[in-house]
Amino acid sequence: MTDYPNWFASAEPNFVRFLSHYQGQPGLQFLQIGVFTGDASVWLLSNILTGDSSMLTDVDTWKGSPNEDIHMQMDFEDVMDTYVEKLRDYKNVIPFRKTSADFFKITEPQQFDFIYVDGDHTAAATYADAVGAWGCLKNGGILAFDDYNWGNGLADQSLAPKPGIDKFLAEHEGEYTLLVKEGQVWIKRANI
Repeated sequence: MTDYPNWFASAEPNFVRFLSHYQGQPGLQFLQIGVFTGDASVWLLSNILTGDSSMLTDVDTWKGSPNEDIHMQMDFEDVMDTYVEKLRDYKNVIPFRKTSADFFKITEPQQFDFIYVDGDHTAAATYADAVGAWGCLKNGGILAFDDYNWGNGLADQSLAPKPGIDKFLAEHEGEYTLLVKEGQVWIKRANI
């Protein structure tokens, strides 16, 4: 296996802080948009999704993002092979190799307890992922966005996730509780 960066390591404290109360509960449904080599997947499956019938759905194209230079240096077939190898012993994970837009077309409303958005980092794609995720997030569920400040120095801010996340948050103000807004954004959907 190729040695890839573990970008999840910096996010782990928020996962512990906001997801630990789910640990071992039965019947949980978690979704990740963008999974790379599966470091977050392994952590979720080992630490949280340990209850009966709890499932993780992972969605990724495993093609990388053309606006992220580091991705252009990687062999994404090997990235996917690394993901498959890391997850081979887990039976409660369902990988989908498709775009998030295609995944959301087949997803039932309000079925996930937690959704982590870390896919295409353009503002438009991040906003679209937020809208799609909101449609299938349960009342009281948690929605998290990675890399809120990624690309802040870019001349073209349409290539960064922050404008898309901010647009979504503004449109849904009053429908969620803000848990954290730093390097990541975590919100809890109101119980309606």
